[in-house]
Amino acid sequence: MSLAGRVDEDRNAEPLTPVYGFSEPGASIVLHSGPLGVVGTAARSGRVELSLGSRPGLRWHVEPDEGDQLGDLGAVRLRLHRRGRQWTVDAHQRSINEGWINHAEFAEPSVDLRRVLVHWMNLPNILGPIVLFAAGSGRRQWWAGRWQAQVDGWVLTLDGRPDHRDALKDAHLQHVHVLTHVMDIRRSDGSSFDVPAVRHLLESLRVGLSFAFGRWVAPLLPVGYDSRGRIVWEAWTSPICDPAQRIGSAWLYAGRPDDLTELVTRTVTAFNDDSRPGITRFQMQLAVQAVESGFVEQRIMAAFPALENLAWQALVLDGKMTPTAYKKEPAEDKLRRLLNGAHIPTDIDAAALPALAGFASTERLDGPTAVTRVRNRLIHPKSPTDQIYRHDGLVHDVWLLSRHYLTLLILHSIGYQGSYVKVVPPAGWSSDATAVPWAVNNLPKQAEGDHGPVCSR
Repeated sequence: MSLAGRVDEDRNAEPLTPVYGFSEPGASIVLHSGPLGVVGTAARSGRVELSLGSRPGLRWHVEPDEGDQLGDLGAVRLRLHRRGRQWTVDAHQRSINEGWINHAEFAEPSVDLRRVLVHWMNLPNILGPIVLFAAGSGRRQWWAGRWQAQVDGWVLTLDGRPDHRDALKDAHLQHVHVLTHVMDIRRSDGSSFDVPAVRHLLESLRVGLSFAFGRWVAPLLPVGYDSRGRIVWEAWTSPICDPAQRIGSAWLYAGRPDDLTELVTRTVTAFNDDSRPGITRFQMQLAVQAVESGFVEQRIMAAFPALENLAWQALVLDGKMTPTAYKKEPAEDKLRRLLNGAHIPTDIDAAALPALAGFASTERLDGPTAVTRVRNRLIHPKSPTDQIYRHDGLVHDVWLLSRHYLTLLILHSIGYQGSYVKVVPPAGWSSDATAVPWAVNNLPKQAEGDHGPVCSR
């Protein structure tokens, strides 16, 4: 695998300083404290916070007043003072003196960015090749916490918090959200860039890393600086993010920084490809939904539209079939075409998927045919008495194999050449990564780090 995206730096680097410090898990982050008021009323003491409890979101609150009277609740405009200027923010009012904000942006005229610091929520402990060093309060600390890469003209530097293990050790029990990393974003040639460019980059990173780790993670609270080091842009957003978990359903092992570089490089390139606008984003978003969203049947229903979209992209949009021929070919045959083209085995491992293997053996079905027929019978039973559920464990096995196919086919679609952790049991270690079936180069030696069992839920 090519390591061209890696950026070489000295060891014992000084860690990035987040604008909003690494707080305790679940603790709110104060974004504004001071005069705050609904437009048309007098300002009073108030706060805007990013709540990081079980339901993260932007909340505002002003001190109550004896003269407050309950009126119509709903959309309001808030007025606040920030960086020497008055700003207005679109918000919603839940009661007389509090409510929520979906999004707020503070941008100076003619924003010309040279650097952006963005915070990340609920990323796993990514073991970077660059060692960070910090000293304070009579304590010295080193940790393998920095991942850095050049991607499509950007230099990305991602630093993990030094207490990542302790901060997330009970997160699977508390269902909280926590800031885990801070990222520095610059152009590799030192040139300026605008807000839409960095927004587009952050969206590709948000979707790509969520796809990699099998749950929604989120970049949030970006702060942009100009060439003089002044803050000229900030954005507040209620994040879409799953609760932090120690054990997830990731296919990417966080201890292989070169695989992370490969994924980010391929993802950003795919998101920037004008010939496939929105395709990769659509597929990866459904892949995240197919991990643990709702009941297992819902996960199957999330996986199949993405598989069908991949087939249409690879067979019709790439000119291998006409739309008419595509519609005539059975769905399992189209899926098999994709799998064969990516050298992904189509047999069913009876030890890993016993219920699906038993279902398929009676008619000697292969993997793509078996998962497609079960999906079809869930939607269109052959008769009122057709009960797919009489095969104990069958629906669960179909979900696992569908997700396995979807993960690998998305990676093949974007040209990924790294390694992956199998999402089909038997459960192994999270570090048991293997080369993708189509990879032609030998992978680097496995990175060392903490290992944990893979759990499919």
